[in-house]
Amino acid sequence: MGRPDEDPSAADPEAALGRGAGAPPGEGASTGDVPPGEGAPTEDVPPGEGASTGDASPDEGAPTGDVPPGEGEPRESAPGGEGAPRAPEGGAPRRPAEGRLRRVGRWIKEHYCTIDVRTLGLFRLVLGFLLSADCVRHWTEASWIYSNDGVLTNHYHLFHPSSGYNFSLYHAFSSTGEVHVAFALSLFCFLCFFVGWNTRLFSILSFILVTSRDNRIVMIENGGYVVVNIITCWAMFMPTGRRFSVDALIRSYRERRERTAADLADRRRPDWAERPYVSGIVLLAILNLATVYYFNVVNKSGQIWRHGETVHYVLHLDRMVTGVAVLARELIPFWATKGLTWGVLMLEALLVTWILSPYGRRFTRALAMGGMWALHGSFGVMMRLGPFSWFMIAWSFLLPTAQHWDALERWYRRRAAPRVVVYDGDSPLAFALMRFLVRLDALELLRFEEARAVPAGGAEAAGGGEPRPELFEVRDASDPADGRVFRGAAALREIVRALPGGRFAWPFVWALALGAPGALLGVASRRRDEIARYFGLGRAPRGRAAGVVESPSPLGERFARGRTIAREALIAYLGLCAVSQAINENKSVPAFLKHSQPSFVQATIVYPRILQGWGMFAPNPITEDGSISVDAITVDGRHVDPFTGLPPDLNLSDARGLGLGQIQQDYFNRIRLDRNKAFRKPGLQDYLLRYHERTGRPEDEIVACDVYWVRDQCPKPGESAPYKNEAIPILSYRKPGYRPRPGLPALPPPLKEASAEK
Repeated sequence: MGRPDEDPSAADPEAALGRGAGAPPGEGASTGDVPPGEGAPTEDVPPGEGASTGDASPDEGAPTGDVPPGEGEPRESAPGGEGAPRAPEGGAPRRPAEGRLRRVGRWIKEHYCTIDVRTLGLFRLVLGFLLSADCVRHWTEASWIYSNDGVLTNHYHLFHPSSGYNFSLYHAFSSTGEVHVAFALSLFCFLCFFVGWNTRLFSILSFILVTSRDNRIVMIENGGYVVVNIITCWAMFMPTGRRFSVDALIRSYRERRERTAADLADRRRPDWAERPYVSGIVLLAILNLATVYYFNVVNKSGQIWRHGETVHYVLHLDRMVTGVAVLARELIPFWATKGLTWGVLMLEALLVTWILSPYGRRFTRALAMGGMWALHGSFGVMMRLGPFSWFMIAWSFLLPTAQHWDALERWYRRRAAPRVVVYDGDSPLAFALMRFLVRLDALELLRFEEARAVPAGGAEAAGGGEPRPELFEVRDASDPADGRVFRGAAALREIVRALPGGRFAWPFVWALALGAPGALLGVASRRRDEIARYFGLGRAPRGRAAGVVESPSPLGERFARGRTIAREALIAYLGLCAVSQAINENKSVPAFLKHSQPSFVQATIVYPRILQGWGMFAPNPITEDGSISVDAITVDGRHVDPFTGLPPDLNLSDARGLGLGQIQQDYFNRIRLDRNKAFRKPGLQDYLLRYHERTGRPEDEIVACDVYWVRDQCPKPGESAPYKNEAIPILSYRKPGYRPRPGLPALPPPLKEASAEK
C-alpha cells in the first residue's frame, strides 16, 4: 500500500495517457517516477500577451517580438540570407557561422514562433466554451466528489494528500452549498475568458481553477485532465483577446471615435488587430502537441497493437464505452477492427509530420486538423474519456495560418450578399448601432449611408408632421438603384447574414429576440430618442478623435521590453521542464537519458499537473474490464447498491455498457488500487453509510455493506463473450452492536478484504 502523501501516479510505472494518477497498467498518462508536486508561473512575471507597445491597452499588450505592421504572414527566408542585416561598412566582415545562425533563428521564428491573432481569438472561443462545459459537467457531480458529504473530505485530503505537491482552492469549500458557490464562481471566470473580457486576468484565473479542481481529488484524473491543464497554461501566455473578444471591441471604441458616415467607411484596422504574434509559447504549444502523438505511437509497442487487436478489446470495456461503441462492436467484423487498429497508429504517426511540417502548411495543417477531429471525434462518441477528446480537438485550433483565414474569407465572400445599410442620420441610437456593426463587419460586406430627409411637400401631403425615416433599412448592394429594400426583422436578418458566420448565427439571434425581432425593432424605432438619452448616446462621441494614439514614454518602452524578456525567459524555463518530464515519464525514451529532477522542477510540473507521459492504451490496451459494486444491507433487511439505488449486480459478463460517467468510472477504477486503500476508510465507507440521509428515508439506513471490485476478461479476439467473472471484496463493514429486527436474519460475518490488483 502506498503512503497517503504519495502521488498515486508516480508509483505506477504502467500508467498511460487515458489514466492519470493511480490508473492501472495500459490505461493512460503516467506521472512517471518523479515525485508529485505542482508548480505555477511565478507571480512577479505575469504571463500573457507580451509587452505592450504604444497602442497597447493595459490588459492586452502587444509583444515587441511581433511581426512589424503590414508584413502579414511571415515570408520565407530568401536564399543566401537576403534580408539579413548587413555588416557596417568598413567593419569586420560577418563570419559565415554567425550568418547561418541568424538565418536559422529567423527561419524558426517565421515557421514555428509566429501565429495569426485571428487563430488565437478562435482558439480562445473554443477553449473557453469547453472549459465552461467541463465545469458544468463536474458541477453536476459536485456533492459526492468535491464536498465533505462525498467520498473525500477536504480536511482529510489536506492531512493525507494524494500528491506530494498539492494545492487546491477547492479545499477552502466544505459543504455542498459552499462547493456550489465555488463552481458558480469558476463558471463565471470561464465564461469571461470565453467572451474575452479582461482576457489576461481570466486566462490566469482559469488556469488556477482547472488545476485546483484537478488537485482536489487526483484519483479521478486521467490524460484528458492533463491536456486541459497544459493548454490552459499555454493560453495564459498568448494574446487570445486581440480578436473576437469584448476586450478588442472596447479597445476599438476607445481608439476609433467615428463621428460621420465617412468615418464609418474607413475600415482600416489597428495594428494590434492585424500584426501576427511572435513568441516562444507558439513553438512550445506546437511542439507539445506533436509530442503527444509521437509518444502515443512509439509507446504502443505491445503485441496486441502489432496483431491489430486493440480496437476489439477497447470496444469491450463496458465501464468506458458508450451505446455507440456497443452497437459498433456488434456490427463491425473482427477483420475490420484490425484495420482500424493499424489505421489509428498510422494516423497518429502522420499527425506528427503534418503538425511539424514547415512547408506546404496550407495543406499539412489542414490535414492535421481534419485528422485530429476524425480521431478524437470517434474517441469522444464511443468512449467516456472525460475531457480528453474534446480538448485535443481544441488544441488543433492553434494550427490555422493566415493562408487558411484568407481562403476562408474568399470562400465566404463568394457566397455572401453585400448589403447597404441606410440609417437615420439624426438618431444617435442608429449611429451607435452602425458603429457596432462596423466592428463586426470583418469582411466589409456592409456599406453605410445616411437616410435622406423627406421633402416638406411630401410630408404635408401625408397630412402630418415630417415623418422620420426607419431606424435602419437594408438594400441590395448589387443593385443600389432598383434593388430590394428590407425593413424590420428582414433588415436585421440581412445584416446578420452578411457578417462572418452570420448564416449560422441568425437562428441564435432570432431565439435571443424571443422569436419576435421585428416587434423589438419596432419598439426601439419608435422610442429611439428615449433609448439614446437613457444610455447617454450622442452623435459625436466624447473623447479624442479617431486615429489619435498616445506614444509610449521611454520608461514605458523599457518596461515593455523587460516584460517581454521576462515572459520569454519563463516560457523557456517551462519548456525545459516539460522536456525533462517527457524524458523521464515516457518508457520509450532510452534509459541513459533518464535523470533525477531538482525539487523545484518537480514542483513546477506537478503542482499544476502539466505532466508529459503520453501513451493511450500503451504498451498494450486493457484486456480486463471491471467496476465497483456494493452489496449493502439496510435496516429493514433489503440489499441495495447505494451508487445505483438498485439491487447489487455482481456479474459483469452480461453487461452491454455500464453507462458510467468518466468521473464515476475512474473513481471506481482507482479506489480499488492498494495504494488508495487509505481513502476507503473513512472516505468511501462514510459516504455509503450516509445513504439514508441522501434519500431522506430512515429505512434506508445501512447496517452492513461489502464493496466488491467486479471484473472479467474481455472476449478473446474474434469472440464476443467475456469470461472469468469474479467479485473481489475490497471493503467490508458491519455496524457495531447491531441486532436485527424480529423476523430478520442475522448479519453475515464480515468478509476478508483482498487485493484487486492480483
